[in-house]
Amino acid sequence: MSQYAPPPQDHRPADDSKVASIAWAVAAIVVALVVAFIAWLAMSDRGDSPSAAPAETGTVAPEQGAGAEGSGEGAGSGEGAGAGEDAGEGQGAAPDGVAQTPSPEVQEMLLELQRRDADDPMAVGDVDAPVVMIEYADYRCPYCARFHLDIRPELQGLVDDGTLRIEFRDLVLFDEPSQMAAVAARAAAEQGAEYGLEFQKEVFALSREGHAEIERQDMIDIAEQIGVPDLELFEEDLDGPRLSGVVTNDTQEALSLGVNSTPTFLINRVVVQGAYEAPAMIRVIEEQKALAEEGATS
Repeated sequence: MSQYAPPPQDHRPADDSKVASIAWAVAAIVVALVVAFIAWLAMSDRGDSPSAAPAETGTVAPEQGAGAEGSGEGAGSGEGAGAGEDAGEGQGAAPDGVAQTPSPEVQEMLLELQRRDADDPMAVGDVDAPVVMIEYADYRCPYCARFHLDIRPELQGLVDDGTLRIEFRDLVLFDEPSQMAAVAARAAAEQGAEYGLEFQKEVFALSREGHAEIERQDMIDIAEQIGVPDLELFEEDLDGPRLSGVVTNDTQEALSLGVNSTPTFLINRVVVQGAYEAPAMIRVIEEQKALAEEGATS
């Protein structure tokens, strides 16, 4: 009498199902964190007067969408944009109310947004720096211009000593000229990071007093002025789809997170919206460095 033996079982479909379930669970967690971050930004955007007044901040409301001409200037008083006294209430606001601290789960999401890509021509500083400042900016935003021209140079010492890495990301809010300027800066950086940095300074200088009217020829003139080696390649990159796609992806990343004002900075675990003066920014950076070092030794 033969003994019954059950047929061999193929567990692969079950394994695939388990993998799919895990993937969906991870995706659900990510979505939940993004939703939490967007909700937190919306709640924090309610202050009336800055407790540590920013240089300025430009804001585009979500319903106005990208390219709402003049909306950045009109919101430049520091009202909203996370700069107010109550912006961090109940969230563990950083020194002087400059930075806002979300929930621990969202803080981890902010850290995961750091790219730390050694080949990123738009980033400066050590890839292993304890503090990464992600900067979302529009080249035609006068408050972004003020940050780059007047405030960012005072942070260079923290970059040089290995404390700070700055990862620049495009957040195009002011129509096609802003998109073109962003692509042009990246086209310059493709030929050397130093050209990208110099190009940024020259373009931001055009918008120091307001949204500059930028033409394609202006971009070519700046590239020639700063000595970009291959102007023909610069024009090809300026007109091609590759770098335009990179700029669009950065913008979509910011908007998907609920970031719709420039400049906005994600500094390790905190958010700063507005171009605050250098001493306030340095205090936030040094606080985040201390927290990072404390976490590394605990």
